[in-house]
Amino acid sequence: MATAARTPNPTIPAEGRTQSLIYGDVTWVDISDPTSSDTAKLGRDYQFHPLDLEDCVSGRQLTKVEDHGEHFFIMLHFPVKDDRGVISSFQVSMFMGKNYLVSLHPASCKAVSELFRSAKEDEQQRGALMKSSTYLGYRIIDELVDGMFSILDGVQENLDAIEATVFDEKKSSAGAINRARRQIAVLGRIVSPLVLFLPDIAGAQKDSEEDLSIYFSDIDHKVGKAAATVDEMKEMVEIYKDTDFVINSERTNTVLSILTILFTLTIPATVISSIFGMNVPLPGGWNFGVTGPLDYFGPYTSLMFIFVAMLIPALIMAAYFRRVGWF
Repeated sequence: MATAARTPNPTIPAEGRTQSLIYGDVTWVDISDPTSSDTAKLGRDYQFHPLDLEDCVSGRQLTKVEDHGEHFFIMLHFPVKDDRGVISSFQVSMFMGKNYLVSLHPASCKAVSELFRSAKEDEQQRGALMKSSTYLGYRIIDELVDGMFSILDGVQENLDAIEATVFDEKKSSAGAINRARRQIAVLGRIVSPLVLFLPDIAGAQKDSEEDLSIYFSDIDHKVGKAAATVDEMKEMVEIYKDTDFVINSERTNTVLSILTILFTLTIPATVISSIFGMNVPLPGGWNFGVTGPLDYFGPYTSLMFIFVAMLIPALIMAAYFRRVGWF
């Protein structure tokens, strides 16, 4: 348990990755790409627990909401998609006290950076955001939660594209389905902890004069909707996977059936040609110069008889296969 946090120093310089804003009695300290030296300074200024500070710069994917009495420590993870369409997560940490909020996040987290910039440049916006540290924390989390839905919409568009092609027997959607399954799995690992821990943040409104329960309830509703969307996507992609498997199996079976039928039709010809290819006396063949081939219909009589002998069994088998519905 951390000791009582001191009131933040209003002279914190806005240098490098660390910036600060003051409105009334509320101070917002924002740190992008935090390092160990940044967290060490926070430990000296605010007396935060060393384990919490260590978590802020660690690579462990932990989601937590902890009430330390004088402040709340919040660590959340949200999805981000790169140019290749690969979804990963980034970490946002917050220390939320009665009259201050410290946010730590990667520089690539545009939602928090843009929110800080708007508050810094617009006094009216600053007043609207920094009514209290709890309300400011709510607005940051709300912006991050809203950002998830653009990624969810992108994955849904991919699923719609898969649905348009998965029933086409001439195309395989296995690659697109596997990519979608990977995206949905990552989203599930990110959203599930949010559903579990975000309701605990409502306890932070004890430091706010305004009743913020409806605001935090709205966040819970949004996260619940995101979780339901991810679950629905899981079901859809599994249906598409099974459909693609069935269609590919049917396509493979059709090809094998055709090849098997073609091979079967050539069996009579193979047998007859093998027999007449032997160097032994055969009816209608050259018996070592003793008797010549059949010549009822000219010099190619034997050849015509052999072709007919090959063709008749093939036609009989083809008629039978057609009758039983094999093709």
